[in-house]
Amino acid sequence: MSDDHRDRPAILEHDDPRRIVTLPDGSVDRWYALGGSGGDRFESADAFADRLAAGDRTFSLEPTAVRPGGQAVNAARQVHALGDRATLLGHLDHPVLADFPFETHSMGSPATVRVVDVGGDELQLAEPGPAEDWGLADLLAVVDWDRLVAADALCCTNWVSVRGLTAVFDRLAATPSADSLPVVVDPGPIETVDPAALEGLFDSLSRADGSLAVVLSVNPTEFRAAARVVDVDVDADPTADSLAALRATLGLTGVVFHGADAAIGATRAETAVVEMYDVGDPRRTTGAGDRFSAGLTCALARGYSLESALSLGNACAAHFVGTGDTADPAAVRALLED
Repeated sequence: MSDDHRDRPAILEHDDPRRIVTLPDGSVDRWYALGGSGGDRFESADAFADRLAAGDRTFSLEPTAVRPGGQAVNAARQVHALGDRATLLGHLDHPVLADFPFETHSMGSPATVRVVDVGGDELQLAEPGPAEDWGLADLLAVVDWDRLVAADALCCTNWVSVRGLTAVFDRLAATPSADSLPVVVDPGPIETVDPAALEGLFDSLSRADGSLAVVLSVNPTEFRAAARVVDVDVDADPTADSLAALRATLGLTGVVFHGADAAIGATRAETAVVEMYDVGDPRRTTGAGDRFSAGLTCALARGYSLESALSLGNACAAHFVGTGDTADPAAVRALLED
């Protein structure tokens, strides 16, 4: 790995932090352990599936934790841990979401997400929340628009649950002062969305990219869903060429893929592939993609090369998967220098 990668994290520790805005969701995540009828916890999802196949239909749920959640919340926590200035615009009206060490503005009540931990595999069950009816007016009620576009970068998440984000992208497209503002869009599980609605999102992002620098951040399933909607042929495994084809068809500044083995990116100027760091047995996976997108956003706010931006995103995700903790600059450096 080049010296460029080793030096980059040190930049995050200087006294000139970037201001990164994350928006717009928030959730109260209630965690459970899953057990069989005898009370023993399952050690894997396969073991649970075997019991189902054998005809068992009685199981136990043991509450284990209540944690702050939501893609925008996770991203803001990562931004703050890296030493940049996070501004979180989310649905935070709950005590679990009331005490963050960075600037927050609440736009309403959070969703509830139930996370069932099955031996390290995590099953998420999301209940509909009021954010589904959220719109541009709710955003403008808590933050001045000029302050929003004066940020160094935006990290916009969970469009799947908060469709009002489309109106935000349309407003950004019509704002001259937002010229070349980096905007990372991590839309959530778009494979569950009606293709016509997804086409509408992509049209909005393409229009916004005329004045912004929009980078779409997707996982493997989301990548394939996006490619299907815009009729781009892709291989089973994403490559730099398939990312470049999707980016060109979408008309965006960049498309970035984050997977278990590598992160791949394509912009108008370059492509890059960066292998994922080995962290051993995973501790937590829910929220790792949000940390990747946050690291990517911080990197783009500083004008990093695509390769360095992917490296930082990978390091943030890998540290979280391996430890369950949000990476600070020292943790990032340890991974990059290993």
